[in-house]
Amino acid sequence: MRNALPIPRRTAVDGTAPKQTKRSTLLWQQLVVSVMVSAAARIQAMSLPSALRLGSRLGAIGYWAAKKKRQIAERNLHLAFGGEKTAGEREQIVRGVFAHFGRSAVAFLRAPMLGPEVLSAQMTVEGGEYLHAARASGKGIIVTTGHIGNWEILGRWLAQVEKTPVTVVAKDPKGAVLADYLRQMRENAGFAVLSKGESARPLLRVLQRGEAIIILPDQNSGDVFVPFFGVPTGTVAGPASLALHTGATLLPVFCLENTDGSYRVVCKPPIAVVSSGSREADVRRIMTEFNAVLETVIRQNPDQWLWLHNRWKSVFEEKNRARAWDGNEAARDAALLRQQS
Repeated sequence: MRNALPIPRRTAVDGTAPKQTKRSTLLWQQLVVSVMVSAAARIQAMSLPSALRLGSRLGAIGYWAAKKKRQIAERNLHLAFGGEKTAGEREQIVRGVFAHFGRSAVAFLRAPMLGPEVLSAQMTVEGGEYLHAARASGKGIIVTTGHIGNWEILGRWLAQVEKTPVTVVAKDPKGAVLADYLRQMRENAGFAVLSKGESARPLLRVLQRGEAIIILPDQNSGDVFVPFFGVPTGTVAGPASLALHTGATLLPVFCLENTDGSYRVVCKPPIAVVSSGSREADVRRIMTEFNAVLETVIRQNPDQWLWLHNRWKSVFEEKNRARAWDGNEAARDAALLRQQS
């Protein structure tokens, strides 16, 4: 019997064959992708309100099924907000997060229906002048966003409506079949995809051509520890390093969901990229400023950010104790207690 989808055979960068995934695992992934393709056809046949209701219901199911993710979200909210929000308010946010990402999953499968005209009609844009000025500079644009709202739609909007050549840095999911499916979906949206962790050289070439890259630096990392919700947080240094190296504009941009299924793109003022002579200090300053911008957007839209990710994991690892807390054991103990309460 012929497989529903081809089983990819990949070669590592150094030319060696990577460790092979079990055939049973690949076949399972093929089944998952086949179900996604079938579901996409059904979801695309729905009206937008019906699709949104389906996404919210899927999120509600996820809330009850994904106990571990729910617990991570609850710990993150404790750490970020402390006594600012009641237990009931935090629970409401967690429920909202699951519902939001259920709708986002549905939106991803409906995305091929969104041509430039439909996208433009569904979008409002705030701060578009910052994007246009960055593009006019010709030095390239490092669009820094986060796992908030709908970042997949952001890439599609930039490529199709703004006619901006875009390369998105994305983490491949485990499993070659699913990774290839997602890459194809994204490339069909009009933007290129570079796997997270690959060489920076392709990104440098993109910026040298005056094009845009999109990076989501809001996942756990050990690159640099800078404040986020008042707590030292392991943060990706890539956007700052690229901006310092190339002179490209570092532009925070977010695509947020409205209650009716439309979107608003929010472009914030560019983050100043000025060398002080200390690269480490410059990276820390730049990523601290980005985290502050992202935190403001999250506070305004708390149920649209990925609280389900263990964002503060590395800051509490023993190996990072000195780097993350700089000897402030009292602050570490207070944060740990708040997270666990």
